[in-house]
Amino acid sequence: MTQTSTRERKVSAWEIAAFAAPAAPLLALSLPTIIFIPPYFASHLGIPLFWVSAIFLGVRIADIIIDPTLGNIQDRTIHPWGRRRFWLTAACPPLMMLIWILFIGLWPGVPIAIAALTVFLLYSAYAAMMIAHLGWAGELMPTYHGRTHVLGAVQFASAIGQVLMLVIAGIAALAFGDDRDGANGAAVMAMGWTMVFLLPVTTALAVVFVPEEKRPPQHHLTLIETIKTLIASRSAQRVLLPDFLLGISQGVSGGLFLWYFQFVLGFTNTAQALLALYFVAALVGVPIWWFAARRWGKHRALAGAFIYTAVTTAILFVLPAGDIWLAAPFMFVAGLSNGGGVLLTRTMMADVVDEDELNTGARRSGLFFGLLLTTSKAGAALGPITYAILGLVGFESVNGANNTPEALMTLSALFIFVPIVLCVLAALTLRNYPIDEKRQAELHAAIEARHSANSENTLGPVTK
Repeated sequence: MTQTSTRERKVSAWEIAAFAAPAAPLLALSLPTIIFIPPYFASHLGIPLFWVSAIFLGVRIADIIIDPTLGNIQDRTIHPWGRRRFWLTAACPPLMMLIWILFIGLWPGVPIAIAALTVFLLYSAYAAMMIAHLGWAGELMPTYHGRTHVLGAVQFASAIGQVLMLVIAGIAALAFGDDRDGANGAAVMAMGWTMVFLLPVTTALAVVFVPEEKRPPQHHLTLIETIKTLIASRSAQRVLLPDFLLGISQGVSGGLFLWYFQFVLGFTNTAQALLALYFVAALVGVPIWWFAARRWGKHRALAGAFIYTAVTTAILFVLPAGDIWLAAPFMFVAGLSNGGGVLLTRTMMADVVDEDELNTGARRSGLFFGLLLTTSKAGAALGPITYAILGLVGFESVNGANNTPEALMTLSALFIFVPIVLCVLAALTLRNYPIDEKRQAELHAAIEARHSANSENTLGPVTK
């Protein structure tokens, strides 16, 4: 079969569903590592706030080199299963083991070095699986609407996984948590066991039922060449910058969510349930932002999602403490924009991959999605810096702590003001974004014309 006929292979709805399945536990893992694990390290394991900040920031800094390198290696891999299926399968067992260690196996008083090493190894295994899955998503249906359709299914599956994690966390906190610390610890353990179970099942669905087309390995890029590729792609920079700002915003709001709702608003044992409602709304919001992208363009829809998030975050100023009947509908309304940012930045990066392919002749999905994963994780890593700031003003995260008004005011300012400013800045960076639907159609047509010419000139007539 020639390259032209391969690109026209029909992908069934069942294949898309099976392919998207691993996104449920993979994206669900990103949620507790931002929202639950840093506070868990501080309150349950007894690690000082300064070291919690240092661990997560240090790991994210390392990701700046690790993630693009993994993407580059995967682009060059040759394996009978297919490069993406191989990496998805190979990274699954170590990731399962590391999830168990981080969520269940660590003990109060654990040495800081052991906790830091566990986080580092987990994020490396997580990156290997995520880059393989996202790179494969860009290649499964290599057309404009085809790729965005696949990535939409991936985002929907990830939202289901996040909702499932939070529902389980809320149930565990209510059932097994006698106090704030016990509720958070029970939630972390329950989420860990759930992900350990779901990862092999969903990975098997993808690698067994979805074939991967054979593609030639790409040219090896050194670190310097990777940096030059990024510098040369202005479109990639225009996607990575708002994604980085979004990552910081999510890192700050996610890392402080439990403490704000528990210490400031007084939702001691129901904060997890409110967070679950927020992500239920994110699931509902995925088709809303996808429709907005088709109607007004991806970058305009993304800017709209940022402004929506800034406005709903500002409403926290007037949200009364302890009123669950007001907090619950607010969390649903606020959560509608949560899935939009991730979905739209990924579909925009898929367009950038097309532009790079037209310019270089190589399809480097792994490299570019590795860069995207790097910026989002690096941004999220800056969130725990707020823990060091809270430590300076004397904030105490342990159960029953009597925090000063100054400490609670600092917590409120960080949780509300920082995301508002970052979301507004991210929206402004999207002005005059160069790849709209018309430009994408031109890129796609040029790529298809090149493939057709190469097929006719080097492979002869299409045969099966």
